[in-house]
Amino acid sequence: MINLLAQIRQHLPVGILSNCTDALNDDLKYHSIVFDHVFPSAELGVDKPSPHAYLRAAERMDIAPDALAYFDDEPTFVQAARTLGMHARLFTGPAEFSERLLSFGLVVDPQAEVAAESQKAAPE
Repeated sequence: MINLLAQIRQHLPVGILSNCTDALNDDLKYHSIVFDHVFPSAELGVDKPSPHAYLRAAERMDIAPDALAYFDDEPTFVQAARTLGMHARLFTGPAEFSERLLSFGLVVDPQAEVAAESQKAAPE
């Protein structure tokens, strides 16, 4: 998934919306996992599946909900995102995730290795 994330970030900004504490940023940094946008629910002030969580994240990214692809392994969260018009899909693994991205016109290879420099730092 780290390689897929790096591949996607070469073409599109990628965000994470997570029901967790404000330690998420430090945890991602510790593991060298880079997203363009990080939204822990502790910072948003609301948890998924509340529509406000998705809408606040979309607003902070300055992207309309209906222009966002959303993946989650929790069906309840996927359904909540769909009700807002997001292109929401259940995450079941890297291969299926890659196929879903292809349906959006983005070609990625779940087996490809990505150079470390492609995991560029997220914008401030």
